Amino acid sequence: MSESSAGKPRRSGLRLALALIVLVGGTILIIAGMGSPKKDGAAWFGKSLEPSRAAYPFELTDQDGKPFRLLDQRGSLVMLHFGFTCCPNICPASLANIAAARRALPEDARNRVRVAFISVDKRDDIADLKKYMPMFDEKFTGLTGSPEAIGNTARAYGAFYRKDPKGPQGEEDYLIDHSSSTYLIDPSGNLRLTYKMEQLADAQAMVGDMLRVLGLPQTKD
Repeated sequence: MSESSAGKPRRSGLRLALALIVLVGGTILIIAGMGSPKKDGAAWFGKSLEPSRAAYPFELTDQDGKPFRLLDQRGSLVMLHFGFTCCPNICPASLANIAAARRALPEDARNRVRVAFISVDKRDDIADLKKYMPMFDEKFTGLTGSPEAIGNTARAYGAFYRKDPKGPQGEEDYLIDHSSSTYLIDPSGNLRLTYKMEQLADAQAMVGDMLRVLGLPQTKD
């Protein structure tokens, strides 16, 4: 799945994202509450990568201007998503759903789950990410870096993004197409599971996968 999204004006884009969190969030909770068919206890809810492989060890900059190295996250489960702060639908919906699943975890598990959002938009700076991430969860990490570093990371995970050739072509006014998958990296640094956007709405199924990856007992429905 991909999307096109107008990027300017920046501030109105952030306000739009916040409004969508409120509007879409209600729908997300309703969908999650409806539930989905129970998965087999031996099966993964997300798409399992067998055999799992070492996740690309990216090094980027977080919303506080500090270095963020994937290798430093060993011992934690990392949920990784690519997008941009002015995204009108896929990014706010995906991040809100991931936040809901993280909140549903027992506290000991929640503290071992990191969520990293890599912006693929060169217009997104540290200040934009610092305002955007707390809209979903204060613990979420927004990441940026050089075009080369972001491009290499996206390619390593099979993520797609581009400036839409059919949209405006201004330096600061353009559209972005990008893929919508979310990636689960286990505490050993292996890429284990991927999720389609629509799967993220099933918080309980997401919780089941995360607990299993962390080696913790499943919670009761």
